Amino acid sequence: MAGESYTVQQGDTMITIAKKKELRSWEWIWNHPDNQSLRDKRSDPQVLAPGDTVVIPAKKPKDFTVETGKKHVFRVKSLKAKVRISLSDENGGALAGKRFKLEVAGKTHEGRTTSDSIVELDIDPEPTTGTLTVWMGADPEKELVWKLNLGSLDPIDEMTGVQARLTNLGFLSGGVDGSVDEELQSALTQFQIVHGLEPTGEADDATKNKLVELHDRR
Repeated sequence: MAGESYTVQQGDTMITIAKKKELRSWEWIWNHPDNQSLRDKRSDPQVLAPGDTVVIPAKKPKDFTVETGKKHVFRVKSLKAKVRISLSDENGGALAGKRFKLEVAGKTHEGRTTSDSIVELDIDPEPTTGTLTVWMGADPEKELVWKLNLGSLDPIDEMTGVQARLTNLGFLSGGVDGSVDEELQSALTQFQIVHGLEPTGEADDATKNKLVELHDRR
């Protein structure tokens, strides 16, 4: 049976697509030979662009041999998405060992940041928004709060992908809408100056590569 062609929507990742199609493995879809052209185009399976085409292979039922007259329990592992957020304060300082709370999809996750100032959790794979609160010390009033868009990162070759990375790294406060305006050019120039790049104010290859290095590979 031939596979199904699926057109990527805004916010889709391989994990969310697998969940939509009621599949337990996004890797099975991503690594299928029919998706070779997509793998050649996108290096990260969780960073896709609207309009990309994903082939959903036809499901193959599994056969199980069980003994009659007895009760048998089959457990199905649910899909989970891993959230990994690298944090720093307004001065670029580390936030290691800080208590945090992530509120997302009606659920609250609590813990402490790692020694590398990382928040890492498994959550439901549906793209959504969330609120991350980090306490700087014992004083409950001393906190940092971030509003998060989870599962909605576009590839770096899309202007929305450039804007999203600049926003997440603290250089841009405007919307992620793909428009090129003075605020975006200013943010690009500031980013370039901070990281020793030629301050052109444009999203050139060197700037895009640096954005991916700092944002995607943390």
